[in-house]
Amino acid sequence: MELLEDLGARIVNGNWVHYAIFKCPHCFQEVVRQLNNGKIQQSCGCVRYKLSANSLTKHGEYKTKLYAVWADMKQRILNPKRKAYKDYGGRGITICNEWLEFIPFRDWALNNGYAEGLQINRIENDGNYEPSNCDWATRTENMRNRGCNVIKNIEEVNEIRELYATGNYTQKELAKKYGVSSRLISFILNNKIWRN
Repeated sequence: MELLEDLGARIVNGNWVHYAIFKCPHCFQEVVRQLNNGKIQQSCGCVRYKLSANSLTKHGEYKTKLYAVWADMKQRILNPKRKAYKDYGGRGITICNEWLEFIPFRDWALNNGYAEGLQINRIENDGNYEPSNCDWATRTENMRNRGCNVIKNIEEVNEIRELYATGNYTQKELAKKYGVSSRLISFILNNKIWRN
């Protein structure tokens, strides 16, 4: 940036710091910076702000529900600070390179049955987020497909119902025995899923 005026040095937190006024060559604003920083910096920050704003608006869809689905999917896979990470990225599930960008994901979604209110569903629960392993499902359908909610067949369902009817098992004990959620056991016992 262009040096306009040297303001001299002053003590900041016990250290001498040299300040100056600079003119940004991009927006022509005058800004105060440390002397060395001002000489090095190419702009006052306006260029970075403009690039950031452009990245958010390059397709104009960052406020859509589909964009939220895509962003949430990426967070589950790529952000170790997210609670859901341990069940997704933390256990080795990945996203195909093509879907790291929103537009290819959006195009796939619109050509493969996406409608508002549907959730992305991995067909093979241990598989990755990629076109060959994903489709769209309602929340209820998606819950049934979760890894902790796998009941293989109607025989297991009937077995669960028979064991519960004996009075020797609680729903929680059955959930532990079959490696599923207590909620799924409740659904089975109340005929909300696996109806006869």
